[in-house]
Amino acid sequence: MLPFRKDPFIVVRRSKLFIPVNREKFVAKAWTRGADCLILDLEDSIPPAEKSSARRMVKDVIPLVKRGGAEIEVRINRDHEEEDLEAVVGPEVASLMIPKCESAEELRRLDRMVAQLEKERGVPEGGTDFSLIIETARGVVRMEEIVAASPRIVQASIGGVDLTVDMGFTRARDLLAEQFSYPAAKLLFAVRAAGAQAAGLWPQNNVDFTDTTLSQEFMLQACRRSFQMGYSGSSTIHPAWVRPLNEGFKPSPSELDWARRVKVALEEAYSRGLGSVAVDGRMVDVANVKQVQKILERAEAVARREADKEAALAAAGGNA
Repeated sequence: MLPFRKDPFIVVRRSKLFIPVNREKFVAKAWTRGADCLILDLEDSIPPAEKSSARRMVKDVIPLVKRGGAEIEVRINRDHEEEDLEAVVGPEVASLMIPKCESAEELRRLDRMVAQLEKERGVPEGGTDFSLIIETARGVVRMEEIVAASPRIVQASIGGVDLTVDMGFTRARDLLAEQFSYPAAKLLFAVRAAGAQAAGLWPQNNVDFTDTTLSQEFMLQACRRSFQMGYSGSSTIHPAWVRPLNEGFKPSPSELDWARRVKVALEEAYSRGLGSVAVDGRMVDVANVKQVQKILERAEAVARREADKEAALAAAGGNA
């Protein structure tokens, strides 16, 4: 593991909101949305004829959208990757979203290109991380090597729409769990083994971020189920889902209460020379200490992310 590999439990990108850089009304409000991360999109939301002009807009857009303390990620075009990287790599861009990932070699090549740009522009080595989208059958088959290809890789997700097309799935919301359970589960184990995060929603029938008729509570529970399965956050194109993402992809109050009580109980047990103790009628031991520590570390990282955003908003004189 190279020294700039980021700890997957510390990186907090529960909510990642797509912002088309060429849509002024979306850019103007982006900083007020409360997202942990804003994705400046150069890919699917930009018509082909506007790709070049959108690319030139990124540097001017960044100071406007980051006023609320969100991290900045840019989704590049794979067929214009050199031009996109040349335009966006710099100290203000924390992450690059790489779509259509199908091999480890292409990511190592992108890593080398970004490393050279970082060196030229005074960005610390590894200061630009990668978020991957795997959205073809070939990508799913090669998933383990893809997500381990570079220490820059912090997150990876499944691109549901393109994978649906590639696999010949019928687009049916009541089949989402059946259609995507295999790649979603494979992703979870592959990224953990590589030291990264799984992003996206755990497949659940009739759960779709494009459906704005769903209630906030419904989406909150969908996000919590995803977090319980090991996912760390998700992207969305609609700002309505930022709050459910932020609340759902963090330890719940009951989880935190349990973790704190287990920690205290085990510390007291160890002080008496005992290796285990009962909490809520269940025995806990050293294995639970590791689990508890991860829960508390994640909660502390989330609290820091929230504090950073609140400070940025206060400095900007606005409220999200």
